[in-house]
Amino acid sequence: MKPIDLKAGLQSLRASARQLESLTAWRQLQAAEARSSCFLGFPVHDVLETDLRNEYSFFLSISLQMHTVLNDRSLDISKDQRQVAKRQLARIEQRVCRLQLPNRW
Repeated sequence: MKPIDLKAGLQSLRASARQLESLTAWRQLQAAEARSSCFLGFPVHDVLETDLRNEYSFFLSISLQMHTVLNDRSLDISKDQRQVAKRQLARIEQRVCRLQLPNRW
């Protein structure tokens, strides 16, 4: 049986959270540009909404997998590892929750 790599799962979620924050910032820039007559001189990403939805779907998928692993008591994960990973997972999810992505679609 392949060992559970909680660290890799959490790293993947952190990277996805950073990407979601970046895409959200681009979306805000795009909205600000649309409201003003100022031209930024470079094109804002045309498929921003698709990228946001895809990244958010990826994030939710990995998050669900992490919850499944952490709640499966039959797996060989120590109580301490489980608790630390759950706290880190909650912090990452809170970061993404603050972006209020589902409310924007």
